[in-house]
Amino acid sequence: MPRVRAKFARTSDGIIGAKINMNLQPQAEAEQERRTRSKLEAHREAIFALRRKHWTHRQIAKWLNERGVTITLSSVHRFCQRAIARRPRNSPLETEPEKPIFTPTPQTTTNKTTNQYRFNLDI
Repeated sequence: MPRVRAKFARTSDGIIGAKINMNLQPQAEAEQERRTRSKLEAHREAIFALRRKHWTHRQIAKWLNERGVTITLSSVHRFCQRAIARRPRNSPLETEPEKPIFTPTPQTTTNKTTNQYRFNLDI
């Protein structure tokens, strides 16, 4: 069988490459859609319920595999790490109402000269 040689052309930037059809839109439309979310996203609440009960990532992965979700330990770990990183910080629902850091108590003046120190050094 004879060898087929590709046609090469020099482009404007000086790079030599094979001539290809530059109309990529129909080819892009024909490609399959890729999954952008983790398959663990559907089980997010269950995973974090188990994490709140101090389950390890390994135990969670085993638990999910027993229930038909084929997943690895490292996938559970990465999912949890990314979910924690995406978690909103200081959202109004999670924070408590602001409390004053220091509330001075009104002091009454007394004429106690004997107990003016914390420790009794006169013993």
